[in-house]
Amino acid sequence: MSDQREFWNERFAKEGYFYGTEPNRYVASHIDALSEPQNILFLGEGEGRNAIYAARKGHTVTALDASDVGLAKCAERAKSANLTLELIHTDLEIWEPRKTYDAVLCSFLHLPEPLRSAVYAKVLGALKSGGLFAGEFFSIHQMPRTTGGPKDETLLYTADALRSILAHHTCDILELIECDTELSEGRGHNGIASVVRMAVLKS
Repeated sequence: MSDQREFWNERFAKEGYFYGTEPNRYVASHIDALSEPQNILFLGEGEGRNAIYAARKGHTVTALDASDVGLAKCAERAKSANLTLELIHTDLEIWEPRKTYDAVLCSFLHLPEPLRSAVYAKVLGALKSGGLFAGEFFSIHQMPRTTGGPKDETLLYTADALRSILAHHTCDILELIECDTELSEGRGHNGIASVVRMAVLKS
């Protein structure tokens, strides 16, 4: 994944925050729905917009990413806001969870198979019983659009593909849909986009 690390380091080295500083709306909706402080893991968290939002809400936050540049910017924001986050610089290919979490959240984490299935297995293994795994991803129908996302079909999602992965695990699907949404996330995601939204509870 060294090529991916270089790609994201180059992107995050640009001035400002590539995807803005506000959280992804879908991820934020799940954070807002938590009734008490939780231990939350964020995957592929980049410059930290979702993690910072959760920490401000009083949650215990761990954020991991392959980009040390992105995590450094996240750390800078956390320090300026007097927030404490655990930041882990690692590739998801080699990541092994070392503790359990109440929730695992991500936005636009685009992984090829078989890595996608392997990471989902690790996530569900790291969740406590009743824990939430939720995220928003670009769907295969995003390919012709210019509002964000990779231009590689192997990195895009369908609800059916995710359902097939989840069928191998003991979990309850709360939501798994493909829909259009309007994004306004920094320079990276702007306009109407086709997404897959997923929320599951570990049984």
